[in-house]
Amino acid sequence: MKAILAMIAAASLASSAARPAQSRPSGKSRARQVFVSVSDAGAAPVLDLSPADFEVKEAGVQRPATRATLGADAMRIVMVADTSDGAAAALTHIRAGLLTFLDALPPEHEVMIVSTGRQTRVRVPPTIDRKKLKDAAAGLFSDGGATVLTDTVLEMDDRFLRKADHRWPVFVIVTGDGTEGSTGAHEKQFDQWIAAMPARGITAHAVVLKYKGGGTPEIIASHLAQTSGGIYEFINTSNSLPERMKGVADRIVADTKAMATWYTVEFQSDGPENGPLEVGVARSGIKLRISHRRGAQ
Repeated sequence: MKAILAMIAAASLASSAARPAQSRPSGKSRARQVFVSVSDAGAAPVLDLSPADFEVKEAGVQRPATRATLGADAMRIVMVADTSDGAAAALTHIRAGLLTFLDALPPEHEVMIVSTGRQTRVRVPPTIDRKKLKDAAAGLFSDGGATVLTDTVLEMDDRFLRKADHRWPVFVIVTGDGTEGSTGAHEKQFDQWIAAMPARGITAHAVVLKYKGGGTPEIIASHLAQTSGGIYEFINTSNSLPERMKGVADRIVADTKAMATWYTVEFQSDGPENGPLEVGVARSGIKLRISHRRGAQ
């Protein structure tokens, strides 16, 4: 007997604090993925499934699974560091926090470093070369001006994450709560992007240096983390930043372990990025758990 479980739209899994607009159909075929845990009657994980064992329906339309890989993909981590006026006083601790994070991160994960002071600046493109990353982190300086967090997230996703096949896309954000200077015309696009985060399996973790309170970068960072199920923390003094960044690295390790018995099921879609799904397995006596989010469930 076929085990099957309906999945609700990813947008409804998002934090109620974020409530962004629904993503619309793109009209283009693209890879979409969902994460499935399969267990037998004794609650033991079923680890021998192939793409042909999965049946996927998107809004009632059959979608053949093209990939069903057990375990976590290696991550591509966009490490975003605020170098604006709003974080200038904390820059020494930001450098230390990034270095602590890199030391605690498993070596298989790619990392890039991007700064957001005044403009988006890629300091290091995606690499596993920890020395190159540490040298760049240690050499960060203040760029002044406002932070451009929204513009940075959209640009880095378009340039480095959408094309990162079989990588787990992750943002790790360290930002102040000062002035946001991103392009106003991107607001609607950003709302749609947030709505599609869970369906794309993106995780975001954020630590906010809360000096003023209520700044737009703080609101953006909290929405990203809450929508994706990531860590969100705020601190009033920056000297605890290395400890908080070690906590983010520890969470990444835990997320990787949590996905060890989950399948990444991929299929081709031309519908909305966060449209409703049903996933089934043609095997009797099993139970499915389905999620758009990676990591600890």
